[in-house]
Amino acid sequence: MAARIPEGIPRQHWHCIWPQLFTARREFNDRSRETENLPFIEFLAKLFEGADEDDGDEDEIEDEDDVPSDEDEDAESSDEQSDVRRFMMGMVGEEDNLGSRDQVDLVASFCEKSKAATNEREERKPVALLDERANSETDPATHALEEDEQHDAARRIVFITNLDPFAIKALVTTVALTQAPALQDLFYKHLTSTASIGVTIKSSGFQSFTLDFHIPYYVLRESKKSWSDTREKSNGEPLRQFWELPFLSMSRNNKLICTDERYCLYEAMTSVGVTGNDHWTWAAYGFVDTYFDSRESVDGYHQMKGRRWGRADPLADGQINADEPLWDPREYFLKVVEIRTGLALMEWSQIINKMEREVQQSRTNLLLALSSNDPKAKQEVTNFIRWNLYMTNFLRLLGMKLSDTVVAWESFRENGIYYFDDYSVIPVETAFGKLKAYLQKLRELEKELREDNPDGLNVHLGLESIDATNSQQKTARQLEILTVITIIFFPLALAANLFSTTGVLPFTPNLATFIFVFLSLGILILATLVVLSNWRSWLHQMIEYNQKAIAYYYNERFDGKDASIIPPKVLKRAMFSRRSRKAAPPEELDLEKGVKKD
Repeated sequence: MAARIPEGIPRQHWHCIWPQLFTARREFNDRSRETENLPFIEFLAKLFEGADEDDGDEDEIEDEDDVPSDEDEDAESSDEQSDVRRFMMGMVGEEDNLGSRDQVDLVASFCEKSKAATNEREERKPVALLDERANSETDPATHALEEDEQHDAARRIVFITNLDPFAIKALVTTVALTQAPALQDLFYKHLTSTASIGVTIKSSGFQSFTLDFHIPYYVLRESKKSWSDTREKSNGEPLRQFWELPFLSMSRNNKLICTDERYCLYEAMTSVGVTGNDHWTWAAYGFVDTYFDSRESVDGYHQMKGRRWGRADPLADGQINADEPLWDPREYFLKVVEIRTGLALMEWSQIINKMEREVQQSRTNLLLALSSNDPKAKQEVTNFIRWNLYMTNFLRLLGMKLSDTVVAWESFRENGIYYFDDYSVIPVETAFGKLKAYLQKLRELEKELREDNPDGLNVHLGLESIDATNSQQKTARQLEILTVITIIFFPLALAANLFSTTGVLPFTPNLATFIFVFLSLGILILATLVVLSNWRSWLHQMIEYNQKAIAYYYNERFDGKDASIIPPKVLKRAMFSRRSRKAAPPEELDLEKGVKKD
């Protein structure tokens, strides 16, 4: 029997392959419990403690001879920073388990670059929220640990906004051994904005599970001020980028308005990881970017306590009552993924709707510009071409980001979805189906603009050609007017110049001679202009006339023989000869002797 998701897409049931080991409560012996309660970074320190003791004597001898230097002080001051690198490297032999070769350097350099002062750290707003639950026999659902209780939590939820080096260092120094691999991967994918959905089952050693969800997306906001991410990569660039979009029009109720506000596009990332040993002992970590606005914050979730119910679950955007927790890690994970995907879906929906309105409005403006006789129509077409280029690149940027998310979901459908019950995945599958539809819409808009770009360019070039022709015609008319004025006044000026010089003219200057000289110069100038403007055509006509005369003469003299085979000397004499004779009928001539027959 086939189940159907809300879109009506049928799919078959599948057999859940979740290991039964995790469904039963696992007992910890004293050693396992001690290891579980020991931070991973301290566990690593104990592993290398024996090797350090073996080299201790030799190090002491060398230290007696060495003088403390600035480099030694820098090395000592960097112990806290190097904890992140040691945490990311893990134990010896685990290098092959890293997701990427640069995983250690990228996370460690991100933290080691931070050199914020202590007072700057104290001024920061709260960025983390911790919710710990103990599995009480009397009331396992509502037993929340208080600050003065011994921290023996069975379920732990950690929510952090705008993950920075301080938060990473805090987690590195407290996370347990079994949770370390999940945090290593979570840090790396969150910092690199890598889209991923997956399930990892550790098969060697003490078995554990990890459910991870990483969804990058964009956020479109309009405001007078843009917000930049203060977190920096190792190269000094912001961890998350943002772009101002002046080519997007500001509108209210489909009416354009003039305002100081403008649209900005912000990169955002949400990462969720659930890792544990069984359904009774697990931890959930959530990292959410909120640097672009304050709609979601730790203070906000803290103030929500008691409004609708008890504590608000921050990983679920406050839509789950933390005092009635979901103890099944898979159920909790899917619920959080459903909610967080829905939030990303809302942001994508806002972007897609804005893009569709912009494309429709631009088409309307272009149509009005092309159908108008307004001289500004050419500028409108030019603006459309420029806007088209901006929008095409913008849509490509959006499509690449959304495509990564869709590909991650398709990979999860092929590999990780069988760890869950089929009906429990339906809401998540529905949300990602909408994301796939948005991706298709983005590609259609990009294709549409690419097809419009050559047409608009041709129209633009056509208008430019017409405008250039009109400009040339206008310039030609101005030159004609200037030429006429010059022709009229130049003879007059030249005659006046001649008559102003004494002793040059051979006759007595008077009005009659001045008029005569003026007319003579005018006629001479006109004749010169006529000759200069027509000498090429006259020369061409003279050459053609001479060629015709020569051809006619040779036809008469050589009785139609080809003139090209006549010797040059004969041809030269023939050109200047003026003799003419009447050709005899061909039948009365002796062709061999050149005399007339009797």
